[in-house]
Amino acid sequence: MKIVIRTVVFHMLCILIFAGFYYYLKDHFQRQIDEKFTVLDYILLSTTIQAGVGISDIYPISFYGKIVMIVQQILMIFTHVFTLYIFNL
Repeated sequence: MKIVIRTVVFHMLCILIFAGFYYYLKDHFQRQIDEKFTVLDYILLSTTIQAGVGISDIYPISFYGKIVMIVQQILMIFTHVFTLYIFNL
């Protein structure tokens, strides 16, 4: 049970940390509709990437935005693979 709680906490921290990165790099992202970004938009973007769903209506327009999204996706994939490995021991 401790592993499940640790995994959930890890994913929540990843979502918040990467939302902070996206907010910091907000000039490197664009939206399909010209509206102002809010903090909730960056949390939504981070959550959809962490869940493996994909991206929301915000997408990267620069090299740095793409790199941060790729790092979060790779981290998410390795975490899921590692968690499946632990549960199948």
